[in-house]
Amino acid sequence: MSTSRRRAPERAGARAAAALAAALAIPALAAGPALGAEGASSHYLPGATGDLLLAVPPSPGLVVANTLWVQSGSVGRAVLGGQARVGLDLDLVLDLAAGAYTFETPVLGATWTVAALVPFGRADLSASAVGPAGGRIDRSGDRFDLSDAAFVPVQLNWNFGEISLELSETIIAPTGGYSRGRAINLGRNYWSFDTAAAITWFDPAAGREISIAPGLMLNTENEATDYRTGAEFHVDFTANQFLSETFALGLRGYWYQQVEGDSGAGARLGDFRSSSLGLGLGFLWSPAAAGGRLSLMGKWMHDVEARNRFDSDYVSFTAAWTF
Repeated sequence: MSTSRRRAPERAGARAAAALAAALAIPALAAGPALGAEGASSHYLPGATGDLLLAVPPSPGLVVANTLWVQSGSVGRAVLGGQARVGLDLDLVLDLAAGAYTFETPVLGATWTVAALVPFGRADLSASAVGPAGGRIDRSGDRFDLSDAAFVPVQLNWNFGEISLELSETIIAPTGGYSRGRAINLGRNYWSFDTAAAITWFDPAAGREISIAPGLMLNTENEATDYRTGAEFHVDFTANQFLSETFALGLRGYWYQQVEGDSGAGARLGDFRSSSLGLGLGFLWSPAAAGGRLSLMGKWMHDVEARNRFDSDYVSFTAAWTF
């Protein structure tokens, strides 16, 4: 490989990916449908933190991004709308519109980024409720609506050569459509607060990177159902290789574990702790014609293990533009 090509990932791919990582700092925390956690899902969207260079400091300026998120899965039982359901099958399509701005002035030696995300979409749910005599009552439904918005007041990124670090705080607000009587909702009717970190190792000469991004999410009570989802620990991880100046391919994965049981009068299935693990593949392409300003990313992930959570396949596609 020539010297110019070895440096190409640092010039084009890394710049575009770092900008994209800033724009996508929060889709992992966008609302899933209000389906252990309440409804066997939560504000955490698996693997959506990003696709590479998760902790690399973004360049100052504005980035806008749009992600199409598709999920299909099933779970044996869950509490929805204050009622125990069984045999749940879910098909979910979300559109996640995000924007992030990185300031010129460093804070504590780090870049400071603020971001916001507004999701909307459609969910189709097939489920049954257990009737008074033990029989099953159909509780299926579909809904097109807003989901819960996410805000990042602070994201700090530091770079130390091949190693980059990130700390961030995300707030998810109950802005999505919600009604206890519906079969399914796109909003979850409670607040979530996610404290997260990330570390990236990136060798620009080899065009190779590994990123790990852990976080801990705390949730308030859903007052409509007297249900509080317990604290949730999650880790996203990526490993990528740039195959050219503008194209990278690699592995994607996540691990999710509730570290606190669910509680409240509405927790009809007890503490209902959830866990899941997913693996998959993804890519990034930054078309040369766009001068590094446009980034296109896609991925597929499959749950290899899921307990008290939707056992799912996930597909996402993202387009981001750096101003």
